[in-house]
Amino acid sequence: MLKIFIKVFLAICVCVSWISAQTDLPVVTETKAITDLRTLLPSKENKKPLLVNFWATWCGPCKVEFPELVKIDAEYRAKGLNFNLVSIDNRGAMESVVADFLKSYQSTMPSYLLDLPNRQKIFQTIRQIAPTAQNGFPLTLLYDASGKIVYQKNGVIDAKILRAKIDKVLALELKVKN
Repeated sequence: MLKIFIKVFLAICVCVSWISAQTDLPVVTETKAITDLRTLLPSKENKKPLLVNFWATWCGPCKVEFPELVKIDAEYRAKGLNFNLVSIDNRGAMESVVADFLKSYQSTMPSYLLDLPNRQKIFQTIRQIAPTAQNGFPLTLLYDASGKIVYQKNGVIDAKILRAKIDKVLALELKVKN
């Protein structure tokens, strides 16, 4: 019995070591308040495809998709995809509830909080970068390196579809560079 316990314990230690070696990025718990989403879009200085996810700690569907988004970031960041999270929680939640949420999911994506007074202003601002966005969260947007929206999803993402869209954008990016 003791030998089995030791083997199981060693196996767990190896798994934990392997997992921590795979995730060398720090968990993000700091969120920056912003009011202009256009600053997040690909620019002349940063011409990389970009995934943006609008979410909130009180949003049930956001919580459902968040673990998959963390996996997508881990899988695609090294391949050239930038990924920004934009919380629509109120500013008072930024340093506590939002930070705790990000930490609980081991999020490594840059995090922002859309610091606007009401939902109407929030949606007006979102429509500056996603003109056809509907009122609802989560909202996921994928931009190519030129800043053009190539995928938009209101509601919980289908990870398989999103990965296919990301793969297509990254393949086109690679083709352009070569």
